[in-house]
Formats: sequence, C-alpha cells, structure tokens
Amino acid sequence: MELPVKRPDHIVPSYSLTGDLLSYLRCGLQYRFHNGSALPPSRPVQQWFGEFLHGTLELSFRFWQENSARYPFPWPATQKEWAGGVPDWKPHDIGQFADRIENALRHQGKQARSRDARDSAFRRVTIAINQLGPHLFPLIEAAEKKVIGTRPIPTGNIPLRCFSYEVHGVIDVLTHIKLDRVATDNLISESVRSACLSLAGPYEVIVDYKGSQRPLINDSEGYWNHGIWQLQTYAWLRSKQPDALPVAAGILIYVNELTPGGKEMMTLKAGIKNKQTDILPVPGSQDEQIVRMWRLGNSTDQLSLDFRLRRAIRVIPITPESTLEALKKFDDVVRQSEEDIVAEAQNGNILGTWKPNGDEATCDACDFRWFCPSSNVGAQKISAP
Repeated sequence: MELPVKRPDHIVPSYSLTGDLLSYLRCGLQYRFHNGSALPPSRPVQQWFGEFLHGTLELSFRFWQENSARYPFPWPATQKEWAGGVPDWKPHDIGQFADRIENALRHQGKQARSRDARDSAFRRVTIAINQLGPHLFPLIEAAEKKVIGTRPIPTGNIPLRCFSYEVHGVIDVLTHIKLDRVATDNLISESVRSACLSLAGPYEVIVDYKGSQRPLINDSEGYWNHGIWQLQTYAWLRSKQPDALPVAAGILIYVNELTPGGKEMMTLKAGIKNKQTDILPVPGSQDEQIVRMWRLGNSTDQLSLDFRLRRAIRVIPITPESTLEALKKFDDVVRQSEEDIVAEAQNGNILGTWKPNGDEATCDACDFRWFCPSSNVGAQKISAP
C-alpha cells in the first residue's frame, strides 16, 4: 500500500500593524533583534509606551462612561485632590489607572526604558485624559475594537514560506450619530468636518493613538506617510466586520504634542522654517511668540490648549483609492520581511540580512546600538582592531 506524502503545513504569519509592520519600517535590524528567534515576527519594537497609553486611556474611558455626570473633567492626578468625595469605582484616580496598566505590562516583561521615560508617560497620559478626553470620550462608540483580516502576499522571484498573511490591530470607533450631536466647540468633530467636506449618510471615524510627536510632512524617515498607510489599512480591516459602517476618516492622536518637550519644539521650529508642518501658531498670537523665542531648556507651559490640541489631532480622509494604495504598500513590506526571513535561514547571518535603517532617536533608545553596523558606537566597535 502506497501512503501519500504529508503535505507541508500551511503557514499564515500574523503581523500586528503597528507592532510589526511599522516597527520593521522604523528599523529592520532592531525589529529582528526584538523579535528574537520566533518566526513569524510578533514582538513590537516600540512596545511599552504604546500599550501603556492605550490601556490607561481605555480604563479612563470606562470610568468616564459610568461616572461622567458625577465627576466631570479635569480629574485630579492623585486621590487626595478629589473634591466632593472619592469616586466609587476603583481605582480612584488617574495615577491608579496608570498603575494597573503598568503592573500588567510588567508581568508580561514590558517596562519603561528609564525612570524619566516612565514619569514622562504618566504625565502625558494624565494631560491626555484631562485635556483631550473632554473632546474625545463623548464621541467614542466602541473602545479598543480589535480588527483583523487576511491579505495575499505579492509574488516575487524568491520563494517564500507562505502565500498570505494575517494583519491585525486595535482602534477606537466614532460614529456619525455622536459626531452630529456633540457641541459645536468639540475640536475633534470640527477637525473631521474641516478635513472631510463631503460627509453624508451613516459613517464611522476610526481613532488610533501615537506616543510620539507630529511628524514633519514628507520627512526623510517616512513617518508622515506611514501614518496615512496605517489608518487606511485599519479602515479596510474595520470594513470587514459585520457591524461596520463606511469609514469616512481616520484620526491619529499624537499624545506628545499635548505636552511638548525639547524634541517636539525643535521639530516644530524646523517644520516652520522649512515649511514642512501643517499646523502653525496663529500669526501675532502668544503661541507664535513662544515658539519663535523658544530655546532648549525653556518652558512650553504657556502654549494654548487650542494650539496643542490641533497639533495632537491629525485627520486623514479615507477613500477607496487611498485605501488600495496603502494596502499595496504594506503588502510590499510583508513581502520584504518574509524575504529577509528566507535569506537569514539560508545564510545564517542576522547582521548581513536585516537592514539597520533607524533614525537618530530610534538608535539612541536601542539596546543593540553597541554592535549595530550603522550606529556610531557600534560601527566604531566593529571596526576597532
């Protein structure tokens, strides 16, 4: 009796849109080292702050849903500062929301890079809740909605281990009903209507959060376009869910713009000088004077809330054409990543396969810069006799 040959296992690698695809674009070699020896790639490079931010905002939104009438914004940063009694729902304050998420991440082996990074994250998420929350929370229809879909991998000259891949992510969903009913001074609703002039009929708007600054337009690292591709792909994933309405727009929230530090201010000044930023201070305003006179070490506490919110909110219209273009971009990213996996398996050389293409900020925060061939520190060490 002749037995049939067992067919090889059908592999469908799973890619997180932000944790895998955008991390690969940020730096292929750093991504590979963080991924360890697991195939397919699964561990994000920029991990802790993003998950800390999403988790704390979700807990805060759930609290707001149950207690919005009793505890309006702004919320105190500590329990002792609450007026009119401590909330019934625990944890009692923003700090304890953040503590719960931080402890959960610690159990998963994820921690802030340093104490300064941790303190900055706590400060920024507090400001996001108190200053962005009043505009955002009343609009949310569904928080932390998981979206997932499968795509074919483009054909090429190198045989791969798979023919398709799974891509997934997490978004917040806003609907036309809440956007239409909200007060006229809601900056998010105003921003959506300004960016999408032909809104009509039932629609949705999707939201994601970035623990970073607003990128420069057509920046050399590609972060401006990466944000567009990300939201367009999220829109496609959302459209595959049975309860979805047509997605009219996506919103990226750049949390660091709510409390800009030296890095954000230097990027803003460079963007104004080189005409590479789209949100400028009003001519003749105090914001313009603060930005023009700012030097490293100066405070940014006097920047107006309106200016900081406008810098933090980026609305991207969604169209079938723009979505198709973004999907093709990420299909090509997956193709390149899978080709790197094949090449490493053949030559057994990580450094010679995965591209070290991180920018200065990525390299400065990278644990692997000491032996990276593109890092100043690593290059000197490798070339030393």
